[in-house]
Amino acid sequence: MWTDARRGRFDRRVADLLRNDEQFAAARPDVAVTEAIHRPATPLSGIVDVVMAAYADRPALGYRALRRRTDSVTGRSVLERLPRFETVTYHKLWDRASAVATGLAGEPVQPGDRVCTLGFPSVDYATVDLALLKLGAVSVPLQTVASVSDLRAVIAETRPSVFAASVDHLATMIDVVSAEGGPDRVVVFDYHPDIDDHRDALDAARARLAGTGSRTRVATLDEVIQWANHRLPVGWAMFDDPDPLRLLIYTSGSTGTPKGAMHTEHVVANQWLETTMSDNFNVGPALPTIILHSVPMSHNGGRYALYGALGAGGTAYFGSSEDQSTLLEDLALVRPTQLGLVPRVWDVLRQEVRREVDRRVQAGGDAAAAEAEVMAEQRRSVLGGRYVAATTGSAPMSAQTRNWVEAFLDMPLMVGYGSTECHGWIVDGRVRRPPVTDYKLVDVPELGYLSSDRPHPRGEVVVKSELLFAGYYHRPDVTAEVFDADGYYRTGDVFEETGPDELQYLGRRNDVLKLAQGEFVAVSRLEAEFRNSPLVEQIYVYGNSAYAYLLAVVVPTEAALSDSQGDELTSLIGDSLREVARNAGLQPFELPRAFIVETVPFTVENGLLTAIGKPARRKLEERYGQRLEQLYADLADGEQTALRDMRRAAGGRSVLETVLAAASALTGSTDVVVRPDSNFTDIGGDSLSAVTFANVLRETIDVDVPVGFIIGPVNDLRAIADYIEEHRGATAGQVTFEAVHGRGATVAHAHDLTLDKFIDEATLRNARDLPLANGEAHTVLLTGATGFTGRYVALEWLERLSRVDGTLICLVRGEDDAAARRRLDAVFDGGDARLVDRYRELAEGHLLVLAGDKAEVNLGLDEHTWRRLADTVDLIVDPAALVNHALQYAELFGPNTAGTAELIRLAVTTRRKPYAYVSTRGVADQVDPAVFTEDADIRIISATRRLDDGYASGYATSKWGGEVLLREAHEICKLPVAVFRPSMILPGTKYVGQLNLPDRITRLMLTVLATGTAPETFYEPAGDGSRQRAHFDGLPVDFTAEAIATLGEQTHDFATYHVVNVHDDGVGLDQFVDWLVDAGYPIDRVVDYGVWVESVEAALRTLPEKQRRASILPMIEFWRRPDIPHDGGTLSAQRFEAAVRDQKIGRDGEIPHITKEVIMAYPAGLKVLGLVNQGDVR
Repeated sequence: MWTDARRGRFDRRVADLLRNDEQFAAARPDVAVTEAIHRPATPLSGIVDVVMAAYADRPALGYRALRRRTDSVTGRSVLERLPRFETVTYHKLWDRASAVATGLAGEPVQPGDRVCTLGFPSVDYATVDLALLKLGAVSVPLQTVASVSDLRAVIAETRPSVFAASVDHLATMIDVVSAEGGPDRVVVFDYHPDIDDHRDALDAARARLAGTGSRTRVATLDEVIQWANHRLPVGWAMFDDPDPLRLLIYTSGSTGTPKGAMHTEHVVANQWLETTMSDNFNVGPALPTIILHSVPMSHNGGRYALYGALGAGGTAYFGSSEDQSTLLEDLALVRPTQLGLVPRVWDVLRQEVRREVDRRVQAGGDAAAAEAEVMAEQRRSVLGGRYVAATTGSAPMSAQTRNWVEAFLDMPLMVGYGSTECHGWIVDGRVRRPPVTDYKLVDVPELGYLSSDRPHPRGEVVVKSELLFAGYYHRPDVTAEVFDADGYYRTGDVFEETGPDELQYLGRRNDVLKLAQGEFVAVSRLEAEFRNSPLVEQIYVYGNSAYAYLLAVVVPTEAALSDSQGDELTSLIGDSLREVARNAGLQPFELPRAFIVETVPFTVENGLLTAIGKPARRKLEERYGQRLEQLYADLADGEQTALRDMRRAAGGRSVLETVLAAASALTGSTDVVVRPDSNFTDIGGDSLSAVTFANVLRETIDVDVPVGFIIGPVNDLRAIADYIEEHRGATAGQVTFEAVHGRGATVAHAHDLTLDKFIDEATLRNARDLPLANGEAHTVLLTGATGFTGRYVALEWLERLSRVDGTLICLVRGEDDAAARRRLDAVFDGGDARLVDRYRELAEGHLLVLAGDKAEVNLGLDEHTWRRLADTVDLIVDPAALVNHALQYAELFGPNTAGTAELIRLAVTTRRKPYAYVSTRGVADQVDPAVFTEDADIRIISATRRLDDGYASGYATSKWGGEVLLREAHEICKLPVAVFRPSMILPGTKYVGQLNLPDRITRLMLTVLATGTAPETFYEPAGDGSRQRAHFDGLPVDFTAEAIATLGEQTHDFATYHVVNVHDDGVGLDQFVDWLVDAGYPIDRVVDYGVWVESVEAALRTLPEKQRRASILPMIEFWRRPDIPHDGGTLSAQRFEAAVRDQKIGRDGEIPHITKEVIMAYPAGLKVLGLVNQGDVR
């Protein structure tokens, strides 16, 4: 509902959009046009002609841009979605629709002929539908989810002259028409002749029809348009009937048998006159109608959305996927002004918000503040930030959900109610007048609803309306049943009348109900199917339209009760119901998600059966309704609890266990343990819940699993787990963050970190007197070799050790040594055969890989192996770390800080082994730059660290902790230590395909290349607005690895090196993009940095999941503001500079500059890794 504050914010937002958003302002309806088409008695033809002429140059329809590419695996041509929409104007749309009308006129279509259409809404679909208006044909849009038998019944009843189908549904259409003789003509739309699957589908359709001797001929929509070139253009069809039949919408209704609701011309004309912005909806006129259209055209909502947008001079953008898997992407890109979403989609948006809020709360954030922040972010990033109206309908919505949606949107949500037969006639609980002329409540005594009920009358609503349907096509008997003697239409819906024209929905009179996602279910049919189970004697299927799934009460057979009890019985019944559902071809939403096991049968005596043995639904609801509603509430709460528990436990679970837990939580599979061989859809998942499932997996395991893979019929949960990389971060041994710094600590002190908390007293006491492993290293222990820097350090050490017949021992996570070796081998296979060959050559005889983890006790090794390392290793090189810039210090303490302590224990056992530690430049972030030198003691210059959730703060502090421990190890054990604090590590130039994908520069390069945009400058501009000179601090990885190997081996004391780029050379991010442009990459520069961030964020959200995850999107807040330019290095690095010069490290014995050759490694590597398309990289 509106509040003064909410209305004020809304009015300011609208005013701002009208001033600053050109598309928004330009899409407002023309007042003169609106007045013209609303004049009384204006015919449909007049409305359409005025609209098409007046708005000729405006964009009418939008569609997701596509391009043809060759699949690298199959070699076949396929269509690829691009991160943008394209549009067609009203003029072009009407010209094309008129050409289709001319091509079909007379032969095969006469005025009054029926034309069936099967497909997902698209520009082609709309073109065909508009052509039918001009031809005077009766449009018969078919449900794409209907069974072949139901479609055949429709064809037999309507006898269409033409059947139009999208290429994706062509095979279904051929199944339908081949059995019935079929129409004269089949028209195929959404057809791309250069796509292999499309050509194959068309050829197969023609061959099947020819093989049956059918008279039906198949033509593409483009061929129909070509026919028009040889005919005179047709005008509007003329009728003697002042209100002819123009539309049939088939609905299963209460019987489950399809029947066509007839809509005449004045009803169809009204679809052009109503939008969410009309006065009837009490929002205000003259605001633009820009929508994302994703409702089927076989539903009134889809038709009102499309033609209402056109009638208002707006733009309807069609969703890009029929299964709605790209709905959130499309929303972000379209940025609609009106949001018309069914309750199920609002639920998905709510889950997205909850998921992100939970993540932030677990990271230490305040729940209320996190929810407010996430809502604000997702209003902009997901919904586009310029909606001015929002509606829902098609199924009831709970008050709790509506309140949440309104808080999320910061504006009221309009809730509409209607039906196929009488269209929308209630909004926000109030009867709309017009179109309603009268209504009344009729008693339903068998259900206990009476007009005499107190405090408010209840009963089935019967209604009269100006937009009422004209009856069911060729079904006078059924038509007579739904109208009473006074001409009122029986809605079949029960309401409570709380005041004059105020109605609250209670439920459906019959046993067909609509679920939250808009799907109808006939519960009596389902009960009949499920009684085929050998374990089910009786079943009562129950649904609440505020939820997207069903529940049930099951009475088991006597045999089932005698064989098992309790959880075992519940599990067996659940398995049996799933088997019945599979055999009957039921949809996932038709399978009860959970059920109550009842051991007392339903009988006439206990009132649960009628006298003739039918379920007494009112009595069943009275008996079980409260328990079932509580089960709904428990499942909803359980889903969130289970997801939170799953996230918390993920670190200690295998990938498969995490997948099973997430699937169980999201599908509410309480009746049976979800097994690895379960299919996601078999346990109640659908395409929308699969989107949430994919998001949960990505967040928890950091792996993208395509929605299509999740819901694929051949992929079970084990296959999903196998798809995911099988590695998980391990936790530290017994020493925890709380044990060192205290529970809930907000600061960390260096004096907290003492070695005696990690290493036993005897080992520390004896360490100082141990012999030192000095001289040239022959056995080197390396951690983190699978990481970006680590693999180059490994290669560098293999080169050195091969010359002295030494051994490099790599500690790698894996189930066993062989699996660990395979993991290491895989990181060198980035697409450059030279690297693979060189690695294999050097590894032969010089590489030993052990399955282990520095975060575990004894490094995860058995005692014998650990002792052998203590005896033989000459040098420890430690670049390993869990690098996650979103995690806080407490979460990184185990793998990074405590893990370093465990390596120190190895370093001071048997003999003292020099330790080369790779830290980070980020340690400097909380230190005064004046004292942050290579000589300073980190325990003194950074004695205390704030523990906050700033970007990479937790990672830097975990590395700080390792430095503190190594300082003490040197001090009390005389352990030689070299600490390296590198800045950004950039790719090398020798090998292709080796990139540090998670780092911010790789993400930026991918973003710039994939979207083709960059700001004019990444830095704050000069006073006159010009680009400032700037320097970027980064060094190539091969140089960095050489420095670590050279200086780490030569350390005999304690030395810190700032591995940074010290040059004042003006080479910064802007120069990087300049080099890309000079190399021919198509990149547009955006002058306004804020505009670039907003546009690139929207574009990235439409990219494939793999690219999206590797882009700057996960860290978009880091890029929200331009950087401050620096002329040169910001850290003192005299020791490092001198060491590089003395040891002649690198090509010239100098710290290198960043060159164009280094930056060109990004597009080359991204191309090899499949993260940018051929068209993005030239």
